[in-house]
Amino acid sequence: MNDQLKQIYQTMKEKGFKLTPARKSMLKIFLESEQKLLNAKQIFNLVKKKSKKTNFSTVYRNLEVLTENGIVEKISYNKETKYKLRGQGSHHHFMVCTLCYKTIPLPFCPFGELETYIKSDTDFLPINHHVEIYGYCNNCRQKLEN
Repeated sequence: MNDQLKQIYQTMKEKGFKLTPARKSMLKIFLESEQKLLNAKQIFNLVKKKSKKTNFSTVYRNLEVLTENGIVEKISYNKETKYKLRGQGSHHHFMVCTLCYKTIPLPFCPFGELETYIKSDTDFLPINHHVEIYGYCNNCRQKLEN
């Protein structure tokens, strides 16, 4: 088991969660997936490959529990909800293709100047953020141009 997964398991134990086979499978999927944002159906299909007994409602309930307790982050756009691990590994922001939903991490955090402005010129104290940029990936852009 890798260190990141051990850290997540430890966090869950500290919060009083049982490490059910479905939860373990879901967390491994988040860590192993090349796509960092996954919808519930994608997660269910991947879990189903490992455990035929798991049903969609189990995956959905676990996503809600993991989201409510800060382990997974829910991101909604254009009537679709996707999930990603929160605060695991490096800090990422994403570019999301609105046609194929391919997600590409930004190589840096664009929040720096905005955070400085917010802290110095407003009464607001930011404690967390995420940035998502929506548009078209190269493949979809080429399809649109043809």
